[in-house]
Amino acid sequence: MTENEFVSKVNAQNKKLYLSALSVVKNTADAEDAVASAVAYAWEKLADLRDESCFDAWLVKITYREAVNIKKKSRAYEDISELYDAFSYEPDTHDLEFLDILSSSGLDGKSRLILTMKFMYGYTLQEIAQTARIPLSTVKTKYYRSLDKLAGKLGLK
Repeated sequence: MTENEFVSKVNAQNKKLYLSALSVVKNTADAEDAVASAVAYAWEKLADLRDESCFDAWLVKITYREAVNIKKKSRAYEDISELYDAFSYEPDTHDLEFLDILSSSGLDGKSRLILTMKFMYGYTLQEIAQTARIPLSTVKTKYYRSLDKLAGKLGLK
């Protein structure tokens, strides 16, 4: 993959990467840092990528891990409701509402990851299992239990 191809693929995923990081760290500065670190790391390790068709999922996973590392190092978080005006692009209000619901849901990290990948990025449960290297049965269990828990919290049950 050439440098120009890499840059165009990263630019095409910019919103997805940013929202992935934001769903973990919950503040714009750390989300931007996570994306920047992930892109730098991906460029350094590009030769290790065996299948270029998996580039998008690979980069999202790297971004998610960078965000988790930043969150572990920094324990000061902003309330996600303060982030609405911080996006550099016109945000989809459904994305923000979804992130707000997830952040206040009390779900564990894997459950939030599964729901984010399913509803924000459109991955199938099978693709989530492969990308996150979680058994499909675990993905399904966490997915349906999380939906049940969210339905209860939102008064839909």
